[in-house]
Amino acid sequence: MRTLITTDCHVAAPYEVLDELPAQYRDWFERVVHRDVGDYVEGPPSGGMTGAGHSETQIGPGAPGGPLRSSLVNHAVGASAEARPSFEPAEVLADLARENVLGAVLITPQLDFNPDRPLDADVAYCRLMNDWNAEQWAPYLDRVAPGIVLPARDVAATVKELERAAAKGLRPALMPDALSDVPYYSSEWEPFWEAANALQIPITMHIGSGQVSSSSGSAGMTAAALDNLKGAALVGWYQQCLAMGGTLGWLTFSGVFERHPDLHVIMTEGYAGWIAFAMQFWDHHFDSRFMEQHPLNTMFAEQPPLEMLPSYYLKRQAHATFMWDPVAVALREFTGTDCLLWGNDYPHPEGSFPWSQEWIDKQFAGVSDEDVEAMTRGNAARLFKINV
Repeated sequence: MRTLITTDCHVAAPYEVLDELPAQYRDWFERVVHRDVGDYVEGPPSGGMTGAGHSETQIGPGAPGGPLRSSLVNHAVGASAEARPSFEPAEVLADLARENVLGAVLITPQLDFNPDRPLDADVAYCRLMNDWNAEQWAPYLDRVAPGIVLPARDVAATVKELERAAAKGLRPALMPDALSDVPYYSSEWEPFWEAANALQIPITMHIGSGQVSSSSGSAGMTAAALDNLKGAALVGWYQQCLAMGGTLGWLTFSGVFERHPDLHVIMTEGYAGWIAFAMQFWDHHFDSRFMEQHPLNTMFAEQPPLEMLPSYYLKRQAHATFMWDPVAVALREFTGTDCLLWGNDYPHPEGSFPWSQEWIDKQFAGVSDEDVEAMTRGNAARLFKINV
């Protein structure tokens, strides 16, 4: 049985941790409410994949520490029937070990982009979550990489919290997979890229965590879902996967990757087959008559030219994770293996847990042990400083 590192493992802190927030911020986040008719989680969801607004979900029944707590964990992380998630780190690691996943990149719920919520509330939430993760996961920092939750609505606050949390041993930085109000190619984000590059903290951008705009895949998925269209989730997910390639494109063509050679960006749970096409497409058109003659390229007039082909920066600094992607595996001769990272999406129902070993055997059939090792363990160990 192969030793594996998952680059996509979802964890959460108990809801009562948020009770430590300053009183004036507590109502901006979910809480557990006990009523005569049952127990509920209610309040504005804070997770980046849920969006702003108020929710009320019945959970339980049961006493604290019993079925209620199991129900709370499932609500917090969205678990499949086969998983046994927990708020306790040792129990999470034990569940992962059922399929010999001995290392993990931990994805904590990110903040949504609620424009009404005070920025100070965002900062307080991030500090609290990062401190909890640093304390609870401290005994396992050689085996896990707990992600840093960041107040991404404000660049200065993001840089400050990145530096503070990185000093506690947390990594990677968790950032949205797309931003519309202040896009990543904007010069306003330069201090963040500088800080991440200097700290050598990789940046994980999980699918669906981005700021929703009218042109995003997630917005299209939402509109289709509202019309009760079959396949809305699948078409929307596919659109979001391709949009992740667009984010990497902006980081390439705006010169972010070139200026910061130690910066690594990981697009998580968006599959990886598209990265080969991105390399081919941009290399083909980068130094061609399209760039010289097409009127659309006036928008690039003020951008500094890249010293190398786009694929050079993607191979050096861009990465994509996948659960099941035989296409990406087959195209590794074109992309190399450094950009490919496996993850089981624990404990979500769309992930491979607890059958990851079987999925790996099937999709890596005929692949050299060296390449399989790189994609399922070695690359992640190097990027995230995991020692398993």
